[in-house]
Amino acid sequence: MSTPPPPAHRPYLQAVDRTDRSKGRYELTSFFATPGALDGLLCDMVGHFSGQLPRVDAIVGLDALGFVLAGGLAALTGKPAILLRKGGKLALSGPELASSGTFDDYAAAREGGKALEVRRDLVRRGMRLIVVDEWIETGAQMGAAVRLLESLGAEVAGIGTLHLGAGADALWAAYDVFAANRSDEVQAQYEKEDEDREGVTRPASRSG
Repeated sequence: MSTPPPPAHRPYLQAVDRTDRSKGRYELTSFFATPGALDGLLCDMVGHFSGQLPRVDAIVGLDALGFVLAGGLAALTGKPAILLRKGGKLALSGPELASSGTFDDYAAAREGGKALEVRRDLVRRGMRLIVVDEWIETGAQMGAAVRLLESLGAEVAGIGTLHLGAGADALWAAYDVFAANRSDEVQAQYEKEDEDREGVTRPASRSG
């Protein structure tokens, strides 16, 4: 498999719309609409996981924008994509389904508990998986996904995301994680940009 080298300084992070709209999270659809942003992120993920990819069986994407990353990464690597849907979205029932059970994420107070579901026969014991989502802030949803996959006998070989918040440090410590925002250079750039934005406060960003 041949892919172009990843961007030296991850310039695609500048495509994240960090405007404070008092929604409690960032609006990320504009990231995917920015030419080159998705390509840059995917190339960085491929570079990070290059040593593991020959032994990875599938790419898992989380509902909803994680599907975009999973599809793109699957296309680049030639791996199948497995999609974890939010509870009640799959046209399946009973033993055909495997569920994470209810978990609370950042929106629990407003929306109530959530669950993730997967078609059970897609995840086989012994499979090695890379799990991706576009934004991981608290780690609640990704943690539920990992536990679900592991309960089915799969091994989570890695986790990929555009952003990993401090609330998800347990995932960072326990798994091989690629998070585009996690480097000293990138963090320093973010902090400088925020200092330069007079009158603009960075929100408690949460998405996914």
